[in-house]
Amino acid sequence: MTVVAPRPRGRPARTARPVEETRGVILDAALKLFSERGFEGAAMRDIAALAGVEHSLLRYHYSDKATLWRAALARLIVDMNAHMAAGWRTTAGQPALVRFKTILRDYVRYCARHPEHARIMVQEAVGDSDRVAWIAEQIVKPQHRSLARLMETLMAEGHLPRVPMRNLLYMLSAAAQSPFTLAGEVRHAYGVDMAQEAEIERHADALIALLIRD
Repeated sequence: MTVVAPRPRGRPARTARPVEETRGVILDAALKLFSERGFEGAAMRDIAALAGVEHSLLRYHYSDKATLWRAALARLIVDMNAHMAAGWRTTAGQPALVRFKTILRDYVRYCARHPEHARIMVQEAVGDSDRVAWIAEQIVKPQHRSLARLMETLMAEGHLPRVPMRNLLYMLSAAAQSPFTLAGEVRHAYGVDMAQEAEIERHADALIALLIRD
């Protein structure tokens, strides 16, 4: 006769996940808490709890908070590049104005899908640290370089105002991000859910109309 051992009492066993899936849920939880609380306020134990993993397992994958923060931001970069790549690819060879409108619309959609991106940037850039320097080198400079070449062409063609590039890039970035970064404020002030597709497209249309001189 086979004897079945009784299930031990206490906390139920967590379902085993593949390694990449485990890392994915940890990074999702990390991005959420880093965006809400900042680097200093987001505790490793809270990130583990939100991810539904043991603290020791989180430490196994990411030995300290700085390592986890960089891994989470690196994942955002991958997501952003993948999201934006289609627009760059499908508009290759087309007029600069067509390319810019497509890429700007894609960027607004990315900001809507990942409001944690801008929130983390704001949390970090208020001060100055190694993390701010890392953001500037790994995210801001590459992003700005790729757009600046296209925007220089549009300035020369008269489609964008001739103003200092740095100023225009930051204006564009802030305008694209702000209603999604401040989605709670928008909801209370205007009764609008900025996660809805219609609102995302409306904001992209407004930004294009504001910036572009056809």
